[in-house]
Amino acid sequence: MEQLALQTLPFLRTLEGIRNPVFDKLFGLLTYLGDEKIFVVIALILYWCVSKTGGLYTMATGFSSCSVGMASKIFFHVKRPWNFESYEDIAVDSAVGRAADWSFPSGHTIVSVGTYGAIAVWFRQRWIRIAGIVLAVLIPLTRLYLGVHSPMDILGGALLALVMILLYLPLFRAGTKQKIRLALCLNLAISLACLAWAYFAGGAVEMRFAEDPQNLANGYKNIWQLIGANVAIWIAWEYDEAFLHFDTKAVWWVQLIKIAGGGLLLLAVQTLLRKTCGDNNASYCLANFAAIIAGAMFWPMSFRKLAALGERAKN
Repeated sequence: MEQLALQTLPFLRTLEGIRNPVFDKLFGLLTYLGDEKIFVVIALILYWCVSKTGGLYTMATGFSSCSVGMASKIFFHVKRPWNFESYEDIAVDSAVGRAADWSFPSGHTIVSVGTYGAIAVWFRQRWIRIAGIVLAVLIPLTRLYLGVHSPMDILGGALLALVMILLYLPLFRAGTKQKIRLALCLNLAISLACLAWAYFAGGAVEMRFAEDPQNLANGYKNIWQLIGANVAIWIAWEYDEAFLHFDTKAVWWVQLIKIAGGGLLLLAVQTLLRKTCGDNNASYCLANFAAIIAGAMFWPMSFRKLAALGERAKN
């Protein structure tokens, strides 16, 4: 795989020729839209305020894609472009520190194509589809411009995300409890299978790359986080179907309260648990589980009262 990556690196030299400080800053900011934290927030905003099924579809697509992507990084352990001979100076300096794991496939591409591609597929409004497609294409290009991924990394991440988009679409489009439950079960099964694959592949990687254990540890940690999130979103959906039945509709300022309050709750729960439970895979799994449970199950319990408050103020 590294030889294939090496063959695509001359394209990064072409992009290097158009770099300037303004573009460096612009693309450095745009690339944040492909961060995993942004993906979770966007998916939950859809779940809270727009379409519960659409939010679940976006999360399932993203979680499964990221799980397979992290296991693939461990299995293929392709080094970053600047670690190849004659390309040591290829990356924009400010982007190197945030690109610490292995290179193939591109995580930002998986998240951006999986998130914005799923949104473009799910929602029928033309402007949403155009915006989703533009972001799904633009964010992977920022990774090439910044020199932190090869074209092979981008192509691999995009193909993986597209497969997951197509895999889950008919299940969520059907809209039945059985199909959605099957999709959430499949989502968790993929993450668990990827964890097993990662540990199996990681044994060989650890022997060959004992000088770089951090990448391996980060890979395991990220998959454990995804497992926690997958279990939580399944429980939250089951609870809503059985008891809560919250409505996504509300007046605009109530929607803002839902978004701001939910975001702060997620951050507070995750930060508190990570600080109190220690730095290990179990604590990261638990922190993500608790944060998603808080945001997707407990926080929506307030939506009926918030919506009623908005209706009274409107009248």
